[in-house]
Amino acid sequence: MLNLKKIAALSLMGSMLAAGSLGYAHSLRTPAGDMPMVHWAVVESTPGDMAAMGRIAQETVGPQSASEAGTYALYGGVDAENPDVMRLLEVYESYEAYRIHSTSEAFQAYRAARLPVLKNLRIMEANGLALEQKDEGVGTLVYMHRYEVIPEKLAEYQKLAIEEACRAVREEAGVMGMFVTAEHDAPNVIHIMEIYRDREGFENYQASKPCRDYLARVMPMFSKSHTVKNLPTKIVLTKKGKALAK
Repeated sequence: MLNLKKIAALSLMGSMLAAGSLGYAHSLRTPAGDMPMVHWAVVESTPGDMAAMGRIAQETVGPQSASEAGTYALYGGVDAENPDVMRLLEVYESYEAYRIHSTSEAFQAYRAARLPVLKNLRIMEANGLALEQKDEGVGTLVYMHRYEVIPEKLAEYQKLAIEEACRAVREEAGVMGMFVTAEHDAPNVIHIMEIYRDREGFENYQASKPCRDYLARVMPMFSKSHTVKNLPTKIVLTKKGKALAK
């Protein structure tokens, strides 16, 4: 029996791939085409107060961040197993752009307002390996991964991870973003954020042959691995940070 949903999805994917020259997907890059500044913020609220912290951010620093040209992306997810913890991937054009963001009046208002509900905050500097996303759209399902790569396999892993992140975002209709980063002080410790349109988009990607082949090749390269499933969310993709055409 024909699966009309799959046929429709494949037709849509074909249309989007044909439109690739119009920039349906892009890499987050500086105007010079370089990798932007990246870090992770791990935020823990006092028990039961993460939703309140989110509202504070929306009312204070949210609108300002959207208007900052150098603030490329602030994508986060709340841990499904511990909803008092949110992990936020922050991407800026440069350190100066981060300085402008973090010293703005709006951010200072956010920092002051969240103090009663902030239990802990940790900032982790990282290097971007692949920062790939659709040009626009909304993601509702987020997974995050932490891998420790066997040092002798790091170069091979990086090559495969970059290739798959680029391929998945450009070829898989339900993959909205793939962001692969390495800890600044421990480059074999990899942190990844995957953003999917929805559950179906995630399942279709996981079932695809390229994904299965990729996982079969890289999983033996890990000495440790940990996956975090996040609560349902609504991440609106930024249109900022497009690489220059070459």
